[in-house]
Amino acid sequence: MRILIIEDYKKINDLIALYSRQDKHDVIQAFSAEEALEKIKISSFDVIITDLMLPKLQGEDLIKQVRALSDVYIIVLSAKTEIKHKIDVISLGADDYLTKPFSVEELMAKLKNLEKRITSLSPTIYSFNQGDLKIHPMGRKVFLKDVEIEFTHNEFELLLYLSSHLNKVFSRDEIFNLLFSESDAYDRVIDAYVKNIRKKLDDQAKSPKYIKTFYGAGYQFIGVSDD
Repeated sequence: MRILIIEDYKKINDLIALYSRQDKHDVIQAFSAEEALEKIKISSFDVIITDLMLPKLQGEDLIKQVRALSDVYIIVLSAKTEIKHKIDVISLGADDYLTKPFSVEELMAKLKNLEKRITSLSPTIYSFNQGDLKIHPMGRKVFLKDVEIEFTHNEFELLLYLSSHLNKVFSRDEIFNLLFSESDAYDRVIDAYVKNIRKKLDDQAKSPKYIKTFYGAGYQFIGVSDD
């Protein structure tokens, strides 16, 4: 799952991130509500884990603003133990509540259960252009006209991300920060990944069927979904 952690205390933020990455989640960290909102505006997440006691904009106000933008699952971490406060936070739009000090193992168990639910609701296959292109997220396989095409790990991640965000334009920097910020790669390598994907999909840059280039802006997946 793609998880956004919002916690200004770095040790706690890093601890949650460490455990989440060990469970193979894609993790983005933020240390203020303001930073988190910027990330939410340019990307999508499956889960947000947030503290309430944040500098400047508080967690309650953050939840209100997130709910105006997204129905993402929100888990709140807070030292406040009063039942009324928990109810108030849930009423604002949070989905779950863990009281500090909390067990990281319990949080990971919650994420594991949530992932099962999300996976059961997600399509097992993405199909485009009347079945010409089929992407199997769980099996990490791609078929072009029913012939399996081999992709590197990063090429697959990029293709899957673009195709699951139909018609949205992503800049090179956004793609790098969203998908590959933890690697030793650099933003210009995105162009190489796109070039390789196009070659493997027999997709021409001048008359694209799947990935369109917006010069100076970025890349957009334009395949027609069969859903």
